[in-house]
Amino acid sequence: MKKGIAALLICLLLTGCWDQIKLKDQLFVDIVGVDYVGDSKKLKVGYVISSLREASQGGGKPFSLYFEEPGDSIYDSVGKTNESMPGVLTVQETRLYLITPRFAKDEPLNYLSSAGQFISNPLYAHLAVYDGDFTELLSRKKIKEQTVPDFMNGLIDNEMKRGDIPTNKLLRYILGGTDFISDYAINRLVPDKEGARLAGTALFRDGKYTGINLNNAQTQLACLMAGVPAKIQVITSQTEGKVYSIRVRSAKNDYRIIHSDKSLREIDISLKMSVKLIEDGPAVKNHTNPMLQEMEKAIAADLTKKAESIIATLQKANCDYFQLGHELAAYHPKLYKGMNWREEYPKLTIKPKIKVTILNTGVLD
Repeated sequence: MKKGIAALLICLLLTGCWDQIKLKDQLFVDIVGVDYVGDSKKLKVGYVISSLREASQGGGKPFSLYFEEPGDSIYDSVGKTNESMPGVLTVQETRLYLITPRFAKDEPLNYLSSAGQFISNPLYAHLAVYDGDFTELLSRKKIKEQTVPDFMNGLIDNEMKRGDIPTNKLLRYILGGTDFISDYAINRLVPDKEGARLAGTALFRDGKYTGINLNNAQTQLACLMAGVPAKIQVITSQTEGKVYSIRVRSAKNDYRIIHSDKSLREIDISLKMSVKLIEDGPAVKNHTNPMLQEMEKAIAADLTKKAESIIATLQKANCDYFQLGHELAAYHPKLYKGMNWREEYPKLTIKPKIKVTILNTGVLD
């Protein structure tokens, strides 16, 4: 089968110079969905198309339309769409590409690199895995009183700005290189009674979906362990049966490689966080310095346990999300060359070391 997503991008991009086409003839593809038809290898491609009614100088009335065409190839699907839709398809305003799990397992996302060869391309569009029927989702008129494109993109943009989810832009996969950016976590969406919701991340190995996921809380902590800057992320959990909430004010990660001359013994992932304690139970009380120190240790122990679970899941998926292989190759090239990283990574001793410093609570004696 043809290289699915890349072919789609090529087809949509071969539209000529957009500024030489009348605005009223533009068909702006806001969201693209890609799946298979039934159990076949025939492709199902869906588009949420935005355009303008009564276009004139200074604007017009925006409207959106969902259109879907199956095809033996992307070229076939796009050709049928062009035949049945008056106007010119353009992806310059495309903000989101949704792919289904079975398509993600079969079509490595590094095929997207061909999109970078075009002057006009959707490099800043989001990528996400949608674990549901995107036809039902994208064909809706509105979700929570918002247009489908605004709701879906707002859902991702807001969480990304908070630092709770990874930044999955086409640009990262196109310009990130092919040697090490083949294992990653793509934001995962699932159906919700009112539309869709974020459900953590889907883990990819060698550019293919493994079928293994991290949940929302794991994704947030994994982002911090991977070096996402502190953006006042709020973490809520329990320690010793008590609920606590902290707001991350600063975070610094680091990797330590412990080795002998010929073998790798251990990799430590450290994460030092300065946080604001929001609450530690149903009733807010005054805290002494010794009490805060005990809380720092308890919270760090809780987060370390969660980090250990994240690492176990990544190793189960054989997904090097933290790019530890890149780190080893950069600073210990001889050691890396003597290893079969893909075979040895799942069995490595990888230890998280998390330290928490409570800056203040506002209720300190």
